[in-house]
Amino acid sequence: MITAKNPLLASDVYKMGHMEQYAPGTTKVYSHLVARSNKQFDKTVFFGLQYYLDAYLKTPLEPWMAEEFLHYRNRILGASSPVVEQKIRALCDLGYWPIRIKAVPEGSVMPVRNVLMTIENTLPEFYWTVGFVESLILKLWYPITVASCCYKYRRLVDHYFAETVAEEQQFLREFTVHDFGYRGDSSEEGAAISGAAHLLSFSGSDTVPALPFLDRYYNPGDADDNSTLPRDLMLSVPASEHSVMCSFGREDEKAAFHHMLDTYPSGIVSIVSDTYNVYRVLTEFAEDLKPRILEREGKVVFRPDSGDPENIICGDPLAPSGTPEQKGAIRLLEEMFGSTLNDKGYHILNPKVGLIYGDGMYYERYARTLQRMREMGFAASNLVIGVGGILRNHSRDTLGFAMKATYVEVDGEARAIEKDPVTDHSKKSLKGLLRLELDDRLQFVTYDQQSPEEADGGLLRTVFENGRILRRTDIMSVRRVIEESLNLQRTANSFRSTLLSL
Repeated sequence: MITAKNPLLASDVYKMGHMEQYAPGTTKVYSHLVARSNKQFDKTVFFGLQYYLDAYLKTPLEPWMAEEFLHYRNRILGASSPVVEQKIRALCDLGYWPIRIKAVPEGSVMPVRNVLMTIENTLPEFYWTVGFVESLILKLWYPITVASCCYKYRRLVDHYFAETVAEEQQFLREFTVHDFGYRGDSSEEGAAISGAAHLLSFSGSDTVPALPFLDRYYNPGDADDNSTLPRDLMLSVPASEHSVMCSFGREDEKAAFHHMLDTYPSGIVSIVSDTYNVYRVLTEFAEDLKPRILEREGKVVFRPDSGDPENIICGDPLAPSGTPEQKGAIRLLEEMFGSTLNDKGYHILNPKVGLIYGDGMYYERYARTLQRMREMGFAASNLVIGVGGILRNHSRDTLGFAMKATYVEVDGEARAIEKDPVTDHSKKSLKGLLRLELDDRLQFVTYDQQSPEEADGGLLRTVFENGRILRRTDIMSVRRVIEESLNLQRTANSFRSTLLSL
């Protein structure tokens, strides 16, 4: 990946000329990152900055990078610029990015339209570097948006677990929404980033690159020492796919189930069950397999994977009464294998069997399914869902991400600046220097037009300065901040101390 070798090329074309376009006499530029839209998510989960700092911005700048940059700039724009050449070569002679980045702790859950991070130059002659790195840093929209989506799912899970699941099974929240999204991402880097974002709220995942990503960039120990991360940070189980089941032939599908049980005589195993007729599997096949399943040390998870998930799991109310279609998968498993009541009065399936659904489970559909399960008397812990592309089906506009300059210094004059287009006031930016605080109600509040002394306070901490990462975090610390946000019984002091300790 060329941009990983030369961070100067991680840019939009128009950034290649901005260093000669600022007002003459400019010596300071101060910018901020913000999510402006709450159309899909009312909260953002800040995540991913450490990766971009580690993989890109801490990379030492070398003279050959300037020449490569100028080579491509001139090919694209068709002409050289002495001003650009001088500034780019001076930057690479300096050898590092002369910028300071302050940010909220990763894992912070905040309402939209709050400042997430600020960036400013540390040397007056390199004022232009603040805007230059915007294109790269703005890619934070992706890990933040995926993390925010997963957080929304986690809040839904927590709601139904609180109502229907006993204390001894609360740990299953971590595995209720499983990441099936590797193949749905656009690149290896994207899959690693989005998979890691999912692991902030859940521990079940099939996206392999997520774990090496966290080992490399969010490991509290050495980057090469994988043992410092908890073994249960990311977990999954052996599972079949349709080609496996089809290899036994349509008439011998049951043999595929027996073969899976032969291959995995203990532990959890997931078997896809809708290759032909999921209702036949959950009745006729289940009855034949029942003695083996009950004798087995572990759990057999049946996986329907096509159709209307809500009706397949909970039953189709329009189907003839008493039919498997009308009963639904969860009721069929209860009839075949039994259930018990937990201390909240909800049914728990026999621990020898389980149910996972991994296709098309968007948020609203999942919410309806959990509500129907509750109305049927089943605890939310009876169902695991697999979600892949839905977690990642976003763009920068999902949360309306932008980086905007709010303060400059020109010929020694401080100027608080803002964007406020008359055609769309929703794009109005903050103004001047910024400060983020947590008020007495545990609400994040952004203050603009601050003095330099005021802007030095608050929750934004310096994490990067002059080519060096000054403050690191690890995945468990990030998860701890999120858990504090999910815990409705938290106190102001504990939440503040968590944030301020990072």
